[in-house]
Amino acid sequence: MQTRSSWVVWALAVGWLVGCAPAQAGAPTAASPPPSTPRDRDIARDQRALERRLQKLEKQALSELRRLRDSRQATTGAAEPPGDDDVASGDYELMILGGRKHEAFLGCLCDQQRPDSVFNMLGEHGSHASPSSIRNKFAPYGSNHDDTSACNAEATHPPVVMSSDGKSLGLLTLNASLERRITAPSVADWLSRMCGE
Repeated sequence: MQTRSSWVVWALAVGWLVGCAPAQAGAPTAASPPPSTPRDRDIARDQRALERRLQKLEKQALSELRRLRDSRQATTGAAEPPGDDDVASGDYELMILGGRKHEAFLGCLCDQQRPDSVFNMLGEHGSHASPSSIRNKFAPYGSNHDDTSACNAEATHPPVVMSSDGKSLGLLTLNASLERRITAPSVADWLSRMCGE
């Protein structure tokens, strides 16, 4: 009887050791990923193409907003254009301000590598999960029903785009009935796409 129980313990120990042994090179394992299928490659290619189109649209919108800022400064006799120090420090940016009195900073319309950029999907102001992002469908600035949202086509207090010298470029909104909204085509296209994500 004791010999039989010793044999059972020995068999269990050997089985455990075999199960824990590293797999031999070239031996198939249960956890190895399946080979990439043509469908997976097509999906990855389409995703990369979509990301490239979105980046192009973001650049076009940013370029058009900068032209709008420059034209407003030229017509209003604003202060001289920023020097190299201003641009390098980020003091002369296009910013989005939200809330009923535009008291909340919602990020800058600037290079996507910056942490405060609305184009930085991993940053606080570009994330789909951040409460201070116009991309968040459940936050006051990106939902389809909040009065302070850029994505609400009936919002009466949507975010505003400002240059850091205090000049308003207009409202960032899908509400076509607001006179002060930004109507530049590339900005409208970018906003529509972002709100539809």
